[in-house]
Amino acid sequence: MKNPDQVFILEYFDRQLDEFSVFLKRIPGVYKMKDIHQIRVRIKRLKAIFRLLEFIHPVEFRAKDRFRLFKPVFKNAGLIRESQINLSLLANYSGTDKLYKSYSKYVANLRSEWNANLDSAVSAFNHNHLIQIKEEVHKYFSKSTETELVGLLTDFIYAECERIKDMIDESGRIEYAHEGRIILKNIKPVLALLWPRVDSIFNETHYKSLNTSEKLIGNWHDRVVLLDSLTRFYRGRDQNKKKISEEYNSLKKRIQKYEKDAMEEIHRSLEETLLLLKA
Repeated sequence: MKNPDQVFILEYFDRQLDEFSVFLKRIPGVYKMKDIHQIRVRIKRLKAIFRLLEFIHPVEFRAKDRFRLFKPVFKNAGLIRESQINLSLLANYSGTDKLYKSYSKYVANLRSEWNANLDSAVSAFNHNHLIQIKEEVHKYFSKSTETELVGLLTDFIYAECERIKDMIDESGRIEYAHEGRIILKNIKPVLALLWPRVDSIFNETHYKSLNTSEKLIGNWHDRVVLLDSLTRFYRGRDQNKKKISEEYNSLKKRIQKYEKDAMEEIHRSLEETLLLLKA
């Protein structure tokens, strides 16, 4: 029987599980960009809950052990998602018509294997294990009252922010921006649960600031991934390389300039977010 004290976080967790299952059924043989994106979002939110429970119960609960069930779907969906984003981004750059045409053929040749691997991961997904994890999460959250949970979620946000601060301090800049974004994605759903509550010290301003930082890093990372993929594609070409060399080299310079400017903006935004959260 559910304790009403925990309903605010358990309802959220159960909703993510239900929506994950819906998108899992939609994907095989279809691979819509929206569905691929949404199932990965749900897995990231579930991962954040697992990380939260590991923070609350560090001896008994290990996040990576529970995430292992979702990892094959997450990883294989990620390859398809990455290719979809790459093509979408490339299409928006002017002066890349030849490059886009050639690269899209390259991606199409890879997609058949990626699609098959994702279908296999979906088919092999252990739904009984999912039920066990659901029961386990309910059990662990039931050990705390509502007031205790609000305090624990707050402490978790502070602890995750400290991890980002350590990354910045160690690097002197933000060379670990992608790792920082992963941590922000652990904080984001927890903060989204807390800020609307009257007993929370957080508000919408905190959430918007974190969301801005996370999106800035996401935009930067998408372009880093695009350039990395284009470089592998370009270096692997044996024929007709000259036809796309000018477009590739021009785009490479544009993305590299963007990366430098974006990194400075990311650093400022993260500092503002961490200061606002008083981490």
